[in-house]
Amino acid sequence: MNNLNKITQFADNPLNNVPLKKTINPMRSLAKSTPSEAGNEIWFLTLSDLLMLLLIFFVLLFGITIKQQSNPIAPASLHAETILPVAVTKEQTVAPLAPPVASSDSAAQSTTASLESDLLGIIDDNSGLQGITVARHSQYVVLTLPEQISFDSGQAQLKSSVLPKLEQIAVFIQNHSNLLVEIQGHTDDRPISNRRYPSNWELSADRATQVAKSLVARGVNPTKISTKGFGEYQPLYSNNSDSDRLKNRRVELQFSLNPSS
Repeated sequence: MNNLNKITQFADNPLNNVPLKKTINPMRSLAKSTPSEAGNEIWFLTLSDLLMLLLIFFVLLFGITIKQQSNPIAPASLHAETILPVAVTKEQTVAPLAPPVASSDSAAQSTTASLESDLLGIIDDNSGLQGITVARHSQYVVLTLPEQISFDSGQAQLKSSVLPKLEQIAVFIQNHSNLLVEIQGHTDDRPISNRRYPSNWELSADRATQVAKSLVARGVNPTKISTKGFGEYQPLYSNNSDSDRLKNRRVELQFSLNPSS
């Protein structure tokens, strides 16, 4: 009976109905959470390191690509530097090569000298034709026919007195099958304007053409001849006097070797 009363009193006591809180050991809780949080932190550091390495790799790759684009011949130059020179042994001899241009120039000068000599032989007997000259240059020889023995002033019809000389020149050209002849007409600076010749260009070109036709009529191959008219624009003298103007009015025959022969 007494025990029953004690139980009833204990149940009726309001303080006895308050639920008891479970005491948690802080050290025990910390010990349980530490491994999980440490694992999460290690995983995050590993991921950040991987991302950093990838970033560095792409930066280096981008830099190498930019350098190759800015200097595309660098690999070739590096490859060229690795080529080793071949040593010349005692048995090998290196002979110096003579420049071909020098020998070619020497042969051309020898030929032009021969042409000059032959042309001088033509004009030795001028038969009253005064003023014909021969001048040798490095690659060609020029024979000049002055106006006073070839044409009347302002005209392009050849004088009959010069035709025998053109016959000799035609024979000379035929005897030298490797020659090319450029015929150039020149005037002084006095203007000309008529129905046939509006300017000195037409007059100089017609005079050169008439000389060319005369040579072709005497057997010269027309494929070896060309003509040009320079008018008053390539004078030999200053055109300050009548005598200088007379010297500028001329036809020049330029003889040179055919490069294909």
